[in-house]
Amino acid sequence: MKFYHFLIATLATVAFVACGSKTDEPADDKPIPEGSTFTIEVDKTTIEADGVDAATFIVRDAQGNDVLLDASTLNKTYFVNADNEKRLPRESKTFSSIKNGTYTFYATVRGKKTENTVTITVQNRQQYEKYRHQVCVFQFTGTWCPNCPRMTEGLSKLKAGEYGDNVIILASHLQDEYSISSEGKDVANEICRKFGITGIPYCVYDLAFSNGQSSESMLNSLIEQQLMASPAKTGIKIGRTSMDAEGNVTIEASITATKAGTYDLAFVILADNMPGSSSSVEPVYHHVVTAVSPNYAKMSDQTKVQLEAGEEYTTTFTTKIDKPFGKINVVANDCRVVVYSHNGLQIDNANVCAMGSSVDYILN
Repeated sequence: MKFYHFLIATLATVAFVACGSKTDEPADDKPIPEGSTFTIEVDKTTIEADGVDAATFIVRDAQGNDVLLDASTLNKTYFVNADNEKRLPRESKTFSSIKNGTYTFYATVRGKKTENTVTITVQNRQQYEKYRHQVCVFQFTGTWCPNCPRMTEGLSKLKAGEYGDNVIILASHLQDEYSISSEGKDVANEICRKFGITGIPYCVYDLAFSNGQSSESMLNSLIEQQLMASPAKTGIKIGRTSMDAEGNVTIEASITATKAGTYDLAFVILADNMPGSSSSVEPVYHHVVTAVSPNYAKMSDQTKVQLEAGEEYTTTFTTKIDKPFGKINVVANDCRVVVYSHNGLQIDNANVCAMGSSVDYILN
């Protein structure tokens, strides 16, 4: 039986207000006097990129009063990143981050913009997480699914946004020509069953949790949530990849641990530019999962390794992509290789490269 999209009402209530529309805002029963001006200050201009250290904003009126001491004014004040126009959540007057960089903010008080901006520098992420964490987003979709383009659009915007370098999309198809099996079990169905997913579109993040939200703001929040909660303890290097004319694939990959523990390496082959059929909802599909290692969903006792901090382990994978896959022959130029590490509970980290190329460890 095909999966059909469903909507859980309770999930809708968790949408972040960072990109909320004006209809989300409370009624303004205390408009500011005409000609009022405001300035923004911050208690410190440099913070650590640990997600804990925070800068606190202050907004003053022309008389020097801190207007945020009034609860109703705080409720109508937003702090806005001047580079991308994204607002912090309502009633938040602090800023923290896990990404190095320089961030410039202004505030709006009941719609009135401050006369100035403040700049905050976020630094030293590598002291807290050596390797850049790339979150594996398993997107469950189907060429027959009428609501799935909404998720595809949201994920495309996610990749183009602030956390684009921290996201790898793996589109796992259900009950269509791009569905695949591993060891006799449907790959998408197995993960959906594990997370209790009964309808699509839906996503699973790092094999840690699932969520069906598709708006750009909510997807950004989910990635930020995972990056904050689960700093990477491993780095992944993909040293060599190849695919011959028959679809035989060879992957050489390495893992280095920053914290001692037991880890396992797995791989997924993705294909882009996969055409839809005359009955498909979309004309072309990208990030399509075409092959996986047997341990794609959980750590394997046969392949897991114990690593000390600073220790590196290298292995070689082989697999074969069916030809034809669906109705076409997948070519190497359309393929990418994803290698990720399990830590026993979830995916710890991942890396990706084009088939036929390689990628070194990526540092923060």
